[in-house]
Amino acid sequence: MTRLGFETAGVLVLAAALGAPLACSQARPPTTAEPTPGLVFPAHFAEGEEQDAGAPTKEPAAPEPAKRSNAPPDPEPLRQAEQYEYTFAYETGATRAVSVRPLRFPKPVVTARKMGRFAVELWVGTELVERVRFDFPLLAAEDPQPKGRRSVNAPPSLAGGVLKATVLVPASIRARRAVLVDRGTNAETELDWPPKLGTAPNDAGAPNDAAASLAP
Repeated sequence: MTRLGFETAGVLVLAAALGAPLACSQARPPTTAEPTPGLVFPAHFAEGEEQDAGAPTKEPAAPEPAKRSNAPPDPEPLRQAEQYEYTFAYETGATRAVSVRPLRFPKPVVTARKMGRFAVELWVGTELVERVRFDFPLLAAEDPQPKGRRSVNAPPSLAGGVLKATVLVPASIRARRAVLVDRGTNAETELDWPPKLGTAPNDAGAPNDAAASLAP
C-alpha cells in the first residue's frame, strides 16, 4: 500500500474510532505488509472517464443536410388539348429527337401514366411539371448495356439498327425546361422548350395511332 493508502486507511480508522458510521461491505483486516491497526477500507482516486479528468470532449458530428431528390415522383397528370408529338430515335446506346410537331385536339388529352426506361420531363425551376414515360420497341425487354465493348458471353440483342418511338407531350405553358432522360444510363439530353416551330398547331380531329396509345 502506498503512503497515500496508509494515510487514507489511518483516517478511516480514526473515523471509526470516533463513532462515524462507515457502510462498506469490502472492509478487511490489514495484512502483514500493512502495519495499520483496525480495518482497511479500499479507496479509489482519480478514476472515471477522460472527460471527468478534464480531457477535451469531441463534438457530435452535425447531420448532413437533406438532399433534393433528383427523381421526384410523377406529378398530377396534365389535361390539355394542345400537345407536341415527338419522334425519338435510339441507335447504339444514343437517343435523339428526330422530329416534333404541334397538335390541337378537340378535347383535352390526359397524360398517361405508364412504365418506361425513357421519359420526357418538363420543369419550372426545381418543380417537376410533367413526366411522360415511354420505351422503344424491343428495347424494353433488355437491360441497359454497359459502356465499352460488348462481352462475348452477353445474350444476343434484339434491338439492332435504329429504333423509333412517338411520344405525346403536353404543351405546358408553365414549363421552362424540357429534358429527355434515359433511366438506364442516367443520361440527360436538353430539349428546346417550347420546341422551335415556325407553323401554327395542326388541328387534330382525333389522336393518331401513336398518340392514341399514350392517351387514356
